[in-house]
This record gives sequence, structure tokens and C-alpha cells, in this order.
Amino acid sequence: MIWQRHLAEGDTIDTSDRRPATIVDVAREAGVSFKTVSRVLNGEPNVRAETRARVMDAVARLGYRTNQHARSLRAGQSRLIGVFYSSPSRNYLGEIQIGALQRGNAEGFSIAFEHLPEGPGGSVLPRGGAELAGAVLIPPLTEDAALMARLMEAGTPFVRLSHTEAEGEVGHVTMDDEAAAQEVMGHLIGLGHRRIAFIAGPGSHPQSHLRETGYRAGLAAGGIALGESLIVRAETFDYEAGLRAAAELLGRSPRPTAIFASNDDMAAAVLAVAFRSGLRVPEQLSVVGFDDTPLASVVYPALTTIYQPSREMASVAVGMLLEKRASDAPQMACLPYRLVVRETTAAPEA
Repeated sequence: MIWQRHLAEGDTIDTSDRRPATIVDVAREAGVSFKTVSRVLNGEPNVRAETRARVMDAVARLGYRTNQHARSLRAGQSRLIGVFYSSPSRNYLGEIQIGALQRGNAEGFSIAFEHLPEGPGGSVLPRGGAELAGAVLIPPLTEDAALMARLMEAGTPFVRLSHTEAEGEVGHVTMDDEAAAQEVMGHLIGLGHRRIAFIAGPGSHPQSHLRETGYRAGLAAGGIALGESLIVRAETFDYEAGLRAAAELLGRSPRPTAIFASNDDMAAAVLAVAFRSGLRVPEQLSVVGFDDTPLASVVYPALTTIYQPSREMASVAVGMLLEKRASDAPQMACLPYRLVVRETTAAPEA
């Protein structure tokens, strides 16, 4: 079973000065992590008496009240897992949906996909969040501390598709984006390219930074000076943003001989702009994407790209929720990537 909806205007939590105190407020007031606050409120052992007293003092000062409704729902053993996303590409999200649904349905769990808008007031616990058996967070929501705090407050375990470890998570599933991007650069430099442009993803996505770091490291490893004019930052991970970035790069003189885009949607847009400009791919321009979504093999020419195991990552994330243990140590899985060489890369023209 699958549900997918966007939060309505009235779904957000009151963020005015009169809003009820949250676990985040208590943690800030007590000078501890929100995971420590959760331990104290749940009566868990192994918390120092001094810390416990400081937390309870903060609770009293702020008038914080635990969400008893959430606790009672947790005890009801929900069989619904939420997958929360904000602004991934449609092709990437499709792979995530397949992986999560296959694993969840195989284990007798339903999966609910829910869009949470980015920005202030957007990252709130959605309606029914407390009824979830667990949640999977998709970038860039993987870095949203307020959302993670609200999930903890509701007693909802969560797993992130992220490269870092966070307070309160059951685990995180990742791949080495930086190494993958560096491998792309090694491939292009090995073909003889020296003027290689990069279309970076939005700054709110941690993977954007990792892929850019890999791009820069690849240039350095190849002994090529970095040209900042060859980097264009897209505001979103979608085709339209790729069209604008590609037009900007291909309008420069001298133009790049290769473009590495941060995902397949933007790489497909590069192919479109190259075609409209009369450039032959790969003879006059090599193009590389990232993700290896189904789009990569149906565009023409077929796209050279990095295979990101998105479907498997979502499946493993759901599995971590189903197999969670009463342990403070979160699970971590780093899944392998691979460079898939197809028809859009070749040696540059003399």
C-alpha cells in the first residue's frame, strides 16, 4: 500500500512565541543533546544524577509536557512506515519508492510517502507521525535537526540516507559520493579531457558538497588547475535547472570539452542543450551524470553515469527500522557504487 501527499497549509506546528515547549527547547535550556533529554524523560538508566536534575529543572522552567498520545500509539505497534522527502529528482525518488515498497510489503508493512517543504516552518512532524512504526528521511531532510527532534519526541525511530551519524537515529545508509565523483574525473581525464565543467546540486543537499569535493579532488589528482568559471551551481536537482546550467556553460568561450552533472536529470538536460547548439556527443562534448536512474539508459546517446544503489539503500533503511535493537549504537551501511560507461564519453577532438 502507498500513500503520497503534500502537507496542507494547516499542517504546520505553531512556531509563534506562544508555542508549547519542545524537546529541542529543553535540550537547549539544559545544555545537553535532545537524545539525553529523551533518556531522562523515558526514565532510562546510565544518566548522571547531575544531568538528570538539570534536564528536569529545564522541563519545569519551560513547562514542557510529554506527548502521552504518541506514547500510547507507539505501544499499539503500528505497521506503517513513513518515507519523508523534500526536493529530490523524480527519477531518484522513483527508485527510493520501489526499494522501500518492496522491502516493506515483503515484511507486512505499509509505506507512506510524504512531502515536507524545505525552509522555516516546513520541516515539521507531519500529521499522523506519531502513528508510524518508523521513518526514513531522504536528503536534504537528513540534515534537518528540528524534524529529527520531533520524531524523537513522538517516539518514532528513524533511519537516514546520509553520510553522517545523527543523534537519535536507528541507523544511516550511505554510499561514498566523494569517491564516486573522483572516479568520474579520473575517467574523463584518462580520456584526455582537461577543460571539465561541473554542475553542482543545491547547497541544501549534503551530497552536493561531497560530489563537488570529489570533482575538485579529481582535478587535483590529475594535475589540472581548478577553474571556478567551470562550476555552475543549480538551485534544484531537476531537468529545468540543468537546462539553465548547461546553457551557461556551453555559452562560454572556450567552452568545456566535458560536463559532469550532479545527477542524471541535469545530465539529460546537458544532452538537450548540446543538441540544440549543434554539438555532437560525445565527439565534441562528453557528458556524465550521477545516480544511474532508468532515465540514463533511455536517453540518446545513453548516458555514462555513476550507479547509486538508491533502490537498495531504501530497502536497507526500511530493514534497519524493522530490525532495530535496544541499543544506543546506530547501525551503518555503506553500499557500493560503480561507474557505468555508456555512449556519452569519448576522447576530446584534437
